[in-house]
Amino acid sequence: MRCPEASSAGRVLIMKPQSSEPSVLVSARSGAPVVSEVVMSIRSVVRRVGASAEIVSIHIASYVPVQAFRILVLRLWGARIGRGVAISHGLTVRGARALVIEDDVYIAESVVLDARGGLSIGASTSINAGAQLWSAQHDWQDADFAYVKSTTSVGHHCWICSRAVVLPGVSVGNGTVVGAGAVVSTSLPEWHLAVGVPAAAIRERPKGLQYRLMAHKNKPLWW
Repeated sequence: MRCPEASSAGRVLIMKPQSSEPSVLVSARSGAPVVSEVVMSIRSVVRRVGASAEIVSIHIASYVPVQAFRILVLRLWGARIGRGVAISHGLTVRGARALVIEDDVYIAESVVLDARGGLSIGASTSINAGAQLWSAQHDWQDADFAYVKSTTSVGHHCWICSRAVVLPGVSVGNGTVVGAGAVVSTSLPEWHLAVGVPAAAIRERPKGLQYRLMAHKNKPLWW
């Protein structure tokens, strides 16, 4: 259908209306990024809610004075937990799906285990109160403050003392002791004592020790 339009000179001009198809295409194309952004936002919210639910549920479970229940909750979130493990109250875990705790490990109160980049703890290792083991962080030199992950591992028969911090990507060798308050920023050799900030190996430890902590039997029931 054609529509007449009067000009200022009084003449009648016959003009064809523009097709609506290009505008439909433009609308569809401009809408695609919007839909994509909405989907990404929803996914981001779901991930954040899931991560929060994981942290909160594990933390709350650590105050229930039943070891089997604490370990069950960790396993439900995907953690692999060995036999005879003892967990104290106040535990914070991130990324439980990538957490591996071998047999006879003792975890004291208020410990942080960040497994987002992968975290493994060897058999008969003791993690003391307030210690923190990390496998993810931000790149402080990156223009976008990028989030980076790197696998962290602690060997068997280690002792991570109170308030020690093990940073992402670090490997603590079998049988090594990390002193209280130390910050481990580089990997440590087997069967040594490491102290300081940053932690450094200062003394050898007798090699080949094979003691068992008997963690699940020696831990107080209500702690």
